[in-house]
Amino acid sequence: MKGSRAGRGIHYGCTALLLALTLFPFYLLLISSGKDKGQLIRHFWTPVAPFHWEHYGIALKQLWPFLLHSVWITLCLILCVLINGLTAGYAFARFQFAGKGLLFAVVMSLVLIPGFLLLIPQFMLFRSLGLLNTLSAQFLGPMAGASSLAVLLIRTFFEGIPRSLTDAAAVEGAGELRILTQIMLPLSLPVVAAVSVMNALLGWNNYVWPLVVTSGDRAKPVILGLSSLTGPMDSILGIQMAGYVLASVPLLLLFLFSTKAFVHGMTSGAVKA
Repeated sequence: MKGSRAGRGIHYGCTALLLALTLFPFYLLLISSGKDKGQLIRHFWTPVAPFHWEHYGIALKQLWPFLLHSVWITLCLILCVLINGLTAGYAFARFQFAGKGLLFAVVMSLVLIPGFLLLIPQFMLFRSLGLLNTLSAQFLGPMAGASSLAVLLIRTFFEGIPRSLTDAAAVEGAGELRILTQIMLPLSLPVVAAVSVMNALLGWNNYVWPLVVTSGDRAKPVILGLSSLTGPMDSILGIQMAGYVLASVPLLLLFLFSTKAFVHGMTSGAVKA
């Protein structure tokens, strides 16, 4: 009994320590976003009055075009990856054809290729297509690698759905597209949610690829726009911190409303793989 209580105490203690280590940088970010230069120097670790809320207004005024770019890039990346993952995953799960195993191995090999090895070939390809400095380049580049993992997760989930459901629909005259959209897709919402969250993080936090294919402000995402924030010399650090907070809000809201679906999707799809 005592050993059990001690074990729970160690468990809760370690959890509390990890939570504190995780939240401490956010605490510093929040309190720093409302300080001017003098307050940051004299009271770096603690909150101090007055809190300069105007930093958020200045940061939002400069960041909103880049925030819209990131929203568009992220939504397009999620949509493209889901279309690729659902169609390819459905084909691998439902049909038998020559070379299926080899083709699936080739698709999966994309997961193992380091992204940095593809930077130069992808840059040359997008330059040839005239897509540099466009929003399309921002999501089409990461889409290829992200789609392969989506295919793996969705195929595994589809294989867990009883085949009698699709066979019965086929006997009733339903085509493959109708079976996919009206039977398989509604049953696959957990894994679809997991893939969406994974690619939302990829689209929003991707730094290197936009840096390679973008120059100027025409198609710059918010993660690059943060470096261009300007303001009075005594407030610039607070404005930059406020910009980081504003750029983090969409991801915090995403995790707040999708954590349960994300965990369900990952455990029902990835574990069985």
